[in-house]
Parts: sequence; structure tokens; C-alpha cells
Amino acid sequence: MFEGHVLFLLRKYLGEYVEGLSVEALRISVWKGDVVLKDLKLKAEALNSLQLPVTVKAGFVGTITLKVPWKSLGKEPVIVLIDRLFILAHPAPDGQTLKEEDREKLFEAKLQQIEAAETATLEATSRSSKGGPIPGGNSWLYNLISTIIGNLKVTISNVHIRYEDSVSNAGHPFASGFTLSKLAAVTVDEDGNETFDAGVALDKLRKSVELHMLAIYHDSDSNPWKLPKKWEDLNPGEWSEVFQDGIDDRPGNSIWAMNRRYLVSPINGTLKYNRLGQQERGDLNNPLEKASLVLSDVSLTVTEAQYYDCIKLLETFSRFRTRVDVSHLRPIMPVKEDCRAWWRYAVLAGLRQKKLCYWFSWERTRYLCQLRRRYVQLYATLLQQAPSVDIYEIRQIEKILDSKVIILWRLLGHAKVETVKSKETLHKKGSSKRRWWPFGWNSAGLPSEEGGGLEPQLDEEQLTKEEWQAINKLLSYQLDDELSFPVEKVSPNTIRFLVDVSIGQAAARIINIGHTEVMCGRFEQLQVVTSLYLKSTRCDVTLRYCGLSSPEGSLAESVVCEGKTNALDVSFVRAPIGMDLDWQFVAKISPCYVTVHI
Repeated sequence: MFEGHVLFLLRKYLGEYVEGLSVEALRISVWKGDVVLKDLKLKAEALNSLQLPVTVKAGFVGTITLKVPWKSLGKEPVIVLIDRLFILAHPAPDGQTLKEEDREKLFEAKLQQIEAAETATLEATSRSSKGGPIPGGNSWLYNLISTIIGNLKVTISNVHIRYEDSVSNAGHPFASGFTLSKLAAVTVDEDGNETFDAGVALDKLRKSVELHMLAIYHDSDSNPWKLPKKWEDLNPGEWSEVFQDGIDDRPGNSIWAMNRRYLVSPINGTLKYNRLGQQERGDLNNPLEKASLVLSDVSLTVTEAQYYDCIKLLETFSRFRTRVDVSHLRPIMPVKEDCRAWWRYAVLAGLRQKKLCYWFSWERTRYLCQLRRRYVQLYATLLQQAPSVDIYEIRQIEKILDSKVIILWRLLGHAKVETVKSKETLHKKGSSKRRWWPFGWNSAGLPSEEGGGLEPQLDEEQLTKEEWQAINKLLSYQLDDELSFPVEKVSPNTIRFLVDVSIGQAAARIINIGHTEVMCGRFEQLQVVTSLYLKSTRCDVTLRYCGLSSPEGSLAESVVCEGKTNALDVSFVRAPIGMDLDWQFVAKISPCYVTVHI
């Protein structure tokens, strides 16, 4: 019984990405509260949601562990551990054209995004109509769930995502990768020590995230990895042997980690997040939410070969995204069978990319209006769970429409259903208050049951007043109104969200094709503080020291002396509070030494 529920949840959230989820694959101990998944293989379409011409060539997840303290739930944290996530990706096959199976995968990803946006809009509208973002905020179950989620302890370790490409830059194969040794998030107290908050943790939240050895590399003129056996035949130890080198502090000692060239050298950092509870607010100088990121050392290096590879890769991604945006207009038949359809596709795609209205004829406008009425009718019928609805026709219409249009039409369907429900409710109320005269109209102004009743009409040619009101209610939700705490009246001078980013020291180098350093820039003690108010935004940047050098020597260097605390002070304010200005910009630059080599 317990295994079945766990399997359902795992398939719901992980089934899209991993293979082999079954009851036999679970090792569950109810008393210990451990759910362990080991040696999982990733599906080839696991990266489809990115909408990029990339597919998974091989993927492996070593361990996914969920530890639930059943005997002390609400007193000890639920722990999620993910260890050894290895992904090897490559360009999608036949990247210049989209096959039918590729279109189906893109269409499935499109539907998932539409359903997510539809659900988020409906939930936000429902919360807004009820007067608050937190449903059931005082119930015991809600408090328990909030405590569990707020104290969730997550650790992700040993991540290596590698992308190999022999197509984008012809004659120059390359490989790019992302590695992460550890990412851990825990609940902490005011002193930064790990703790368990037994209060309503979603009201007051204090988290600490530790980042260890995050790096990005790009190896130019690097051939794809070749193994003596197939990827699906590798055992867990062989997966680790290939991908593990270069992730943690151990030096790479195998052929897989040799000659690795980092764009971003391994960096460490910490992130602190603090959200005040309802009882802690009131001080205008104390932000309602605050996130502080501290990075000790950041080093960026770009070579000329890496630059060319990245430009070619971005061009490939851009072409693919352009084709995806107009894929629903692309004819299915070959060019020789219907040249006119392909010319029409070229015209429509070109106009669409320029953000122009791509059809001006009255016939086209009338067709789209009829299509809208048909789709809204079908979707409203589907929402009422009618058995006769044609889901195939709905999907065929969705294939030729833009995602934003589909979302809007679905909201029209929801509005029409709500209108029908309100009419039925009003009719029932009117029927319960009958006048003594049994014929004609009742006191509510609605036809009586003897007069034919009120049948819900989902195929009306025009929208009624009630339908327009329901539509306006659905579409009046604004994302800005949902930020932070929409119910609480926040003063314009209150900082709603503050982001503080600090970097101890950093350097950026440019290296030419002959491996000679062309230019190097470095700085120390950079701090960027961004404050979000109700209608204003403020960004302050301070820099202690900066310098620029070339192979000939120093080009520029800021002055360091007792009277000069910072080399750079910049302040930018959008819509300053109490001032009739759109924006304000102030910059203070300390003197610096400039050297010119002749």
C-alpha cells in the first residue's frame, strides 16, 4: 500500500526524466522512513523542457534518498539526498529539420507549459478572490505541512553535465561541461547554526545554502568520449570513473579530466535567505525578505577558440528557437508535393519573426473567430467532464496555435463554465421563491421550469455580460500584485526584497589563439545591493579596487590610500520615492593610475 503511493508520486515528478520506476526498484523501510532509488538511467527526452536542440546521449543518477522521520514528524527535518547526477548530452539528431517524433515531443513540452501557466493563473485568481495567498492558514494540517516544507533539508552532490558537439563548429569539435561538488540547503537560526523551526515555517523562513566547487569548462578541439562498451552497459563504478574526476578536491588522474580548460574556475560560496514573520515586521529599514550571496574568489578565462565555439553554439540554438516558434506553421508534406504551402509557410514565418500580423484577409479573421468559438466550446465541455468531448479535435487545434493564444482561450473556457454555474445557481434560487402565479416568470426574472428551464448554452455566438465579468476576473490578476504579501498593506518606504551579492576578489582573462594573455582585469571587494520597494527599485554598487593589465604591463589601476575608501560608488534608483523623476543615477569614481605604452 505504502509502496504504491510512493510509486505514484515518484512517477508523477520523476517519470518524465528517469526510467525503471517500479515497486521492485524501491527499497523502502517504513519504520526508518527511508525511500532509496539507486542506479537510475535518464531518458533521452529528459531535456526537452529546455526547448533546445539537445538530447541525452547517456544519463545516470546514483542515489536518490528521501528520509522521513515518521515518529517525530514536525520535530525533525525531512531529508532529500541526490548523489551522482551524470548527464552526457549531444546535438539532437537531424538538427536542421524537425521530424514528426520531434514535433510530438515539442508539442508535449508546449502542453506542459500551457497547463502550468493555466493552473498558476487559476490558483492566483482563486487566492485573490478569497482575500489571501495562504489557504487554510490556521489549520493544524497546514501548520504541519508548512513546518515540514520550511525545514526541508536538501543536499545535491557530485553533479557533472557534459555537452559534446561535433556539428555546430564544423571541423572543430568541442565539449562543454558543468560540475558541482555539493549544494546543501538547511534551516538555520539567527547565528547561522543549523536548527529546526517548529513554528509556521512558511511564514518565517531562514535558510542557508552552501555551494562547493561549482565550475564551467569548455574544451575546444576535443573529440567525444569513446568507451570500450555501451553506456547502458556501464556499472555504477564505471560511471563514477568517467564523470567523477574534476568534481571535488581530488586532482584529475584519468584521461577524462586531462586538458580541461575552465571558463569559470571552481568557486565556493554561501547564500543566506531570511523572510520575516508577521510579528517581526514594522521596521522600515528591515527588509521583509533578504538574500545574501557571498563568493570568495571568482576567476573567468576566455580563449579565442572558446569564443568562436560559443558563438557557433549560440547561433545553432538561435536558429532552433526560431524554428520552434513557427513549427506549428510548417507543412508536413515535402516541398515537391505542395510548393504553394511551403511558400505560404515562408511568408508567415517571416512576418511572425518580425512580430507583424501575418494575415490580414477577412476570411482568415472569420476563420480564427470560428476556431475560437469551437475551441472554447470544446474546452468548456471538457471542463464539465462530458463523455462526448473530442479531445483529438482539441489537440489538433492546439497544434496550430501559439501558446499565449491557447492560454487565453482556455481562460475563456473557464469563464464560460463559471457563467453556466452562476446561471444555474441563480435559477435554483429563483425557483425556490415562486410567486403564487404558476405561469410565466418568477420573482428572479428567470424562466420557470414549466416555461422550459435554463439550459446551459456553451455554443453561444456572443459573450454575455456575466461571461465578460468572469473573463475580466480571470485576466485581471497581475503577477506584481502577488509578490511577497499582497494582503498586507506595505508602506512605500518598506523594503520588500533585498539582494546582496558580495565577491571577495575576481579576475577575468582573455587569451588569444597562441595561448598569450591579451588582457586581464581584476577587482577586489565588489558588493551589489538591490532593494525592491513597492513601486521603486534601488541598486548600489561599491568596488574597493580594480585594475587592468596587458602583456606590456599595467594599463590602469585604482588609487589605494587612506582618504579613498572605494574605487567606485554607483547608485541607480528607478522611480525615486518622494521625487518626480523616472530614474536617478549617481556615480563616484576615485582617481586611478593610467599607463600608456608607446
